[in-house]
Amino acid sequence: MTASDPLPPRDPLRAHSDRMAAIVDEVGTAALAVLGRRGAIASAGVWRPGLVVTAAHVFRRTPAAVTLVGGEARSLAATLVGIDSSTDLALFRLADEGAARPLRGGEAAPVRAGHLAIAVGRGGEGDTIASAGIVNRVGGAWQTWLGGSIDRLIRLDGGVYEGLSGAPVADASGAVIGIATAALSRSYGIVVPKATVSRVVDALLANGRVARPWLGIGAQTVPLPESAGATAGERSGLLVTSLASGGPAERAGLLIGDIIVKAAESAAANLRDLRQALAAHVGRTVDLAILRGGAPLALQASVGEWPGERRCG
Repeated sequence: MTASDPLPPRDPLRAHSDRMAAIVDEVGTAALAVLGRRGAIASAGVWRPGLVVTAAHVFRRTPAAVTLVGGEARSLAATLVGIDSSTDLALFRLADEGAARPLRGGEAAPVRAGHLAIAVGRGGEGDTIASAGIVNRVGGAWQTWLGGSIDRLIRLDGGVYEGLSGAPVADASGAVIGIATAALSRSYGIVVPKATVSRVVDALLANGRVARPWLGIGAQTVPLPESAGATAGERSGLLVTSLASGGPAERAGLLIGDIIVKAAESAAANLRDLRQALAAHVGRTVDLAILRGGAPLALQASVGEWPGERRCG
């Protein structure tokens, strides 16, 4: 090769590898390890200055304080702000707000199936850990099995490796698209999208919890009898199979065997519909349209707050 010969082109595979390593380095500056009794149990991301988000399911009982590990094995103290088990998110506040830099701001491009997804976390010794794959499926808003509202389905093509639940997930540009969790699907890793995380963080900062509606019923979907004159949107209802003693439904006069057709003027074809209809009415009274013995009946119920979540703050 002479001085006049053109330089050989850069190996594209090496360039791709270097780019991915650069993304991991960048996101990793805001990634932390969450320490348990036997070492690191999860990763976490500094979502806003002084505020750390991780996965709630990694704790058997969410502690009031945790030890986090940053780069160079720096030990950081943090106290619990609140948890929302329904979206598998826990929020902690650093004792020293400036001890770790937050994740990069800005919006990521819309996520599509096939897009690269890079989870970046940290091990208990302060070392960076990462996993890369593709987005397996993207869908609309959905509810978790605990009734949490997720703004968009972002499903990974495999599971989440041990230690990476709670890790921030970035796209090919390095922009964070959400937080990884292994708890919201039995077969796939899920990314809790950025919009959901920010909404939950706001609620936890304001109230220490995310209020979820509660009527105090057990119910199952049943077809409505033709004699009920059901419309196209009311072909199914919720058969009340149990009542919590002293709960909102019992106080409203519901009985086992009643069929809930509507709640707050919205069809109640299944439990998901019921939760969505009541979500904005916690602490308020709503109208219930029911069938009792095949005859229509109107009741009013005061929507309670689900009592199972730990209150903080």
